[in-house]
Amino acid sequence: MTIDPTPAEAHRIWEKWIALWNGDLLVGKELLAERITVHSPKLSDSIDPSLIGDRDGALALIGGVQGIADLTYTTEVGPVAEGAYVTGGWRFAGVYRGGLPEATAAPGTPVANRGIDILRIHEGRVAEWWSAAENLRLLAALGLFRAG
Repeated sequence: MTIDPTPAEAHRIWEKWIALWNGDLLVGKELLAERITVHSPKLSDSIDPSLIGDRDGALALIGGVQGIADLTYTTEVGPVAEGAYVTGGWRFAGVYRGGLPEATAAPGTPVANRGIDILRIHEGRVAEWWSAAENLRLLAALGLFRAG
């Protein structure tokens, strides 16, 4: 039997989630389940979160994001907890460092984005993650999306 997180635990989980995205990869070892399912759109040929199936893959993605951009994540809304689910709205802003193979943006390009994440908690760890973000502006800033 799985026990759903209390509101206080949901807040701690969300705070750790934001810390993880701010570069504290050590928190990922305790926060993420060994097996994790990710529901997130493909951002480029080299960034497809839906292919991740385990903690190490998730940490590689998150570390890679911090590797190509100096980002600061903040919470905009929430977290809100319902049963085994914790969700919140986030925003990041920062500077592209370069290094994303398909990107044409110059290092130093400002980047920003916002979205929501839904986390399914199983035995105190994130076992499933849905992400929805306003990616078009970000992809355009990085030169990964061109209209027309």
